[in-house]
Amino acid sequence: MTRTHAVPIRVAIFSALAAVAFGSNAGPLLLDLLHPRADVNVPAGYVAQRSEAFRFRTRVDHFDVQNRATFEFNYVSNGEYYRPGGPIFIVVGGNNALNAYFIENGLFHDIARRQGGWLFSNEHRYYGRSSPVEDYSAPNMRFLSVEQALIDLIEWIDHLRREVVRDPNAKVILHGLGYGGAVAIWARQRFPSLIDGAYGSTASVIARVDFAEYGEDMGETIRTLGHDDCYGIVWRGFRTAENLIDAGLYGRLSEMFRTCVPLRADDPLTIETFFYGLKSSFEAEMFGQASPDSVTRMCAELLADPAETALEVLANFFERRYGAFDCVPFDFESNIASALDEEVGVPNNADFGIRQRTYQLCTEFGWFLTSSSGGSPFGTRITYRYFIDTCRAVFGEWIDQSVVYDGVRLTNLHFGADDPRVTNVVYVNAQHDPTRFVSLTDYTNLLANAFVIKGAVVSLDWMAETPLDSEDLLRVREEIVGYVVSWLS
Repeated sequence: MTRTHAVPIRVAIFSALAAVAFGSNAGPLLLDLLHPRADVNVPAGYVAQRSEAFRFRTRVDHFDVQNRATFEFNYVSNGEYYRPGGPIFIVVGGNNALNAYFIENGLFHDIARRQGGWLFSNEHRYYGRSSPVEDYSAPNMRFLSVEQALIDLIEWIDHLRREVVRDPNAKVILHGLGYGGAVAIWARQRFPSLIDGAYGSTASVIARVDFAEYGEDMGETIRTLGHDDCYGIVWRGFRTAENLIDAGLYGRLSEMFRTCVPLRADDPLTIETFFYGLKSSFEAEMFGQASPDSVTRMCAELLADPAETALEVLANFFERRYGAFDCVPFDFESNIASALDEEVGVPNNADFGIRQRTYQLCTEFGWFLTSSSGGSPFGTRITYRYFIDTCRAVFGEWIDQSVVYDGVRLTNLHFGADDPRVTNVVYVNAQHDPTRFVSLTDYTNLLANAFVIKGAVVSLDWMAETPLDSEDLLRVREEIVGYVVSWLS
């Protein structure tokens, strides 16, 4: 395992929420829980000032002794605060391009500075420019899994201890956002002799095929932070749209929402795409700015609309956001277009990781945001079959219901789901973020805990303190610092 000479690093920050929600074709895509919404708070165009870039070589397949192929993944290093004998602090790479912002700013950075730690961050295999294969054709995706990424991580950490920090006994603390937070916690769970502690922000550690609770909780957030009448408008608007579909009035909906491809009875996938895209527009509005005020403003806008029917209110809401487009591609083909590109270096993959994220959802995590339970205001037409059909359309007929369910079962079996039996970890979630239902919000073990930030829609615990922080956010940050320091004691 070797590292190359350091090179200057310039990291451009993209809004992955917009990419995953609408993609390069401005069409709704399969939103996922692998990416933390908190990234919206990272300054656009951030340029690293205190970090160096390196590459680390490891095996393409850690579980096939006959396959000796190797590849290199990127990592960044910030040793300005390191004191001999100090710990290693690692921001674990998730499903996005490498970002040095997180080892130069924020809570984890500040703890490392006070503790004399050396900061690092890695790029997860297949994401950014760290590809182990020449293209992302379906057969070449087989080396993308949490298990492979965990071995990448621990081999790299061993290298950092021996060859970079030159302290084989250096303590190691991990942190991650979203999927990166889950990988950090799973690394502590699997390799407690190597990882001394892990802290995950919005770490989705419970795989689930049908995640109807997500939309149901969005509805409760509309009631809590908005108004019951706002919930009623959304509920009636979606049910009216469903009634029009049942009555065969597809043209009316196509006209109101300016769909590029007319809704038709013989195209049920496009009908589900329409409802999913409409729901996703509410999700982006509620969580895109990481502020509870977003929900309040959204509801005020809906309640102030003078339209006579709830469906017209929804159409007006949608038009104000997407009126710049000649039409809105709510058809199924547009929905999956950004996930079909197999080229490694295209922005859809290198910057946003859309194809790779979709593969992990289809083979390991599920998290399909359905509405078929009827318990949310977003209708009943978004089924788990829609997402399985999406997986098949993107990667081939080999992905069927049994593949998806088996992948979810194995993920939970490998990592314990809601009973991980792990120590020296901290889980942090936001009270109004529905992702918390696939994380842990109540967990107390030896030197471990779970915190929920009251009143928050997004967990901003990882950010540096600001005058706008709530008392509960400040309290949770103090708790995190206490746990990390205790792991180093």
